[in-house]
Amino acid sequence: MKFDELIRRVDEVNEPESLDQAYFHSTNALATVRGDLRRLNDAKDLLEIVKPFLVGWGGLARVVGRQNLDWSLLGQALRGLEKEFAEIRNKRFLTIDFNDEKISNAVKTIYSKLDPLRCFGSPTTISKVLHLLNPEIFVMWDSGIRKMYRTKDAHVRETPEGYLKFLRDVQKDLLEALNDETRTTGMTLDQVERETRDRYKGKTIAKIADEYNWVEAHSLECYQKTK
Repeated sequence: MKFDELIRRVDEVNEPESLDQAYFHSTNALATVRGDLRRLNDAKDLLEIVKPFLVGWGGLARVVGRQNLDWSLLGQALRGLEKEFAEIRNKRFLTIDFNDEKISNAVKTIYSKLDPLRCFGSPTTISKVLHLLNPEIFVMWDSGIRKMYRTKDAHVRETPEGYLKFLRDVQKDLLEALNDETRTTGMTLDQVERETRDRYKGKTIAKIADEYNWVEAHSLECYQKTK
């Protein structure tokens, strides 16, 4: 992918300012919890921050807005994953080694512990929760994005291994784009990353990747429907 293509697609995202504000409010509100998942409080963090984010920003009201959901199941699972979250904490998306055994096992374990909680919905829901708890590393996906990546890589599936493969593929695409800009400008990768994040209000590379993927995937859907 060329850097200009990445920027062109992300610039097409036309979300209301209120959605950006909701995103940053939610990610900032969980900053302390992200430092230690054992601090996660079901009432304060899940019901007052995560649930409104999933319902309002994520458009998942039908999935997680039901009255009979036991949010303590999600809280218990997340607190029990502190060791795995610590393994990838303070890493950068562009430089984290997803092939490292400890890191790959951490990602797969985290996903596998949340995947059985089907009462909270789909792999889409899981990815949004994970992104809130580590917005530097976890990239969100939906059915359209999964379908787009699966056409290029059959190993991308709704499994722990499939999600890990998705992260690897997204990282490869983003590195290709940002390294293209380093060759064009002579800047270092760190400088290009910093300028790219600044361009989009300080959003993480994982969030910028999500916005690119969303526009690209849903543009493909529109094209296929007209064929």
